[in-house]
Amino acid sequence: MEGDTAGLEEALSRVVRLAGDHISALDSTMRHMTAHAWVGGGAGPFTQATRDQRTRLQGAFETAAAQIAERIRALGGHAAAPSLSTPLPVATSTGGGYAGMNVEAMTRMVADLERAGHELPAAGSQLSAALASACVSAAPAQQVAEVGAWATGQATDLRRRLTVLQQRPDGDMANAAVLGFGLFGGSAPDPSGLGNMLTAAAAGDSSALEKVVAAQNAGKDPTLAARVSAWWQLLDPAARQRLIDAAPHLIGSLNGVPAATRDSVNRAYLGLRKGVIAERLAELRELEERMKQGARQSYIRMEINALEAEQRQIGAVEKSLAMGAVNGRPPALLLHFELGGLGKTAISFGDPDKADSVVTSVPGTGTTLEGIDGDDSVRAATLWDQANFTAHSHTKIASIIWLGYEAPQLDAGILRADTSVASPNLAQAGAGSLASFLDGLHATHQPTGTPRFTVLGHSYGSVVTGMAAQTRKGTFADQLILVGSPGTMAARASDLGVKQVWVGESPQDPVADLGHLPISGGRNPISGVLTPWFPNGAGPFGTDPSNIAFGANRFVVRPTAVSGPLAFTGYDIGAHSGYWAQRSVSLENMGFIINGQYDRVSKLPTPKEVPSPTPHLTPPPSSHPAPDPVFPPSPAPQSSPTPTGD
Repeated sequence: MEGDTAGLEEALSRVVRLAGDHISALDSTMRHMTAHAWVGGGAGPFTQATRDQRTRLQGAFETAAAQIAERIRALGGHAAAPSLSTPLPVATSTGGGYAGMNVEAMTRMVADLERAGHELPAAGSQLSAALASACVSAAPAQQVAEVGAWATGQATDLRRRLTVLQQRPDGDMANAAVLGFGLFGGSAPDPSGLGNMLTAAAAGDSSALEKVVAAQNAGKDPTLAARVSAWWQLLDPAARQRLIDAAPHLIGSLNGVPAATRDSVNRAYLGLRKGVIAERLAELRELEERMKQGARQSYIRMEINALEAEQRQIGAVEKSLAMGAVNGRPPALLLHFELGGLGKTAISFGDPDKADSVVTSVPGTGTTLEGIDGDDSVRAATLWDQANFTAHSHTKIASIIWLGYEAPQLDAGILRADTSVASPNLAQAGAGSLASFLDGLHATHQPTGTPRFTVLGHSYGSVVTGMAAQTRKGTFADQLILVGSPGTMAARASDLGVKQVWVGESPQDPVADLGHLPISGGRNPISGVLTPWFPNGAGPFGTDPSNIAFGANRFVVRPTAVSGPLAFTGYDIGAHSGYWAQRSVSLENMGFIINGQYDRVSKLPTPKEVPSPTPHLTPPPSSHPAPDPVFPPSPAPQSSPTPTGD
């Protein structure tokens, strides 16, 4: 009997020795993850996958040993199945100041996985031989080899991703979100399936890319822009060019693609559309001349009118871009455009990916792409001029005009619930797009220090801004500037989830006082809670931001002489568009806030006791804030046209 079990006992000893040499092959990987060598995004799922594979590995050796021990006992020998599992490794993070990933630790972890991938298949072969000699199932040996194959696959993928990400200009301080989805893209949670869509898009599926853009515009996934950024970085140049050639209009609008790339793609596509429209118009005009009056001709005229409107939109974009690279400004970048209808665009004076301070302006009622060169692009350029004038030397500033939503139009009728300037519906529809746009600015930014992100909402644009901020609390921006604001759909500034909220309001601005109108509230689109009007300054868009109860920082806007058809009420419609006037205190203050020069901002005092204002439609003179103090003239920044209109 002893001779019958001697070979089995030798086989058992070989299994135990193999287990001792290889059962901890994944322990170092677990130790690195436990010590937070990488945090956020897909780190949790990757850690769980590693834990599962470690359990499989140890279970395989235990099963192999148990099979042989059982055969020994069946032959009358004495052998207990050894316990070969070991406790999970525990470690604590040593810090090191990294953001998202410790490059040195991750490099070691990848090397450990490569070693496990090399050694475990060989161990599986030796285990198979031992099990064969004992005449038991070789399944555990196959399992060991499969764990080794998993380690090899992970190491290969992670090594490739790590190499790409280490080439980023910010090195081991790379954006944590980008690293999260770049390094562990395959393990990151993907409940909406957008990761699979990006993979399909990279393979040439334009419809998948369309779905990604649609999801982006909905703004429901705050991680999407980070995924796109990592996905784009990990594509080889040939794959990127194929995507650009196949769908330039989609790549140019994709948040997470670098700003310089979007500008190049969008300018080329704009030029292409310009040529196509001109050619089509020539054909239609010739056809119209040949046809007699009739229904067919009316359809031709409708198409001509639509294409001529697109030509005017292109002209407005080109004029806006021409405001860059003059008077000391940096070149303008075209980050987005959509022709047709009211049109959409995003134009940046300066590269937001490389700027120390980025301000995104969201315009309000009446804004269209066709008219963007008249007011809103001028205002964004003027903001750059003013901020640059007072900024510290070598500070890089980017000033963006963002018209990525359908702004309400006064001629649409104030009583139409879907498009009225008195309704939050259009703001709700645009808030997701704005939130996604800011996600993209964060994802592609290449920090040289601590960047400052500011969003400036004017008029109805402040409603869009407030609603977008509430969907990204803590990550939307560092600060908000609200001018001529009727409300933000928030009761308090603290509800907006940013570090600072600044409000500037002219006492003659009638639009800003919409926050005082006693209009019953509807259902808050964000919380779903009914929000009736209360006599504390709350109106159709929440608490009036200029009300002390809102809790924002208030900066001085100098009163102007009242004139025009509303003069008898104490209002002046021109005050609503005067915040960017050259040499004005309001423009100065906005520049200081953008630069973080808060000690230079002229602030309105906050009384010790906060009264509850009574709502009114026609404010008496006594309801206006006290006249602003008189300030000496300030040196003007580089010249730019004085904006007019809303």
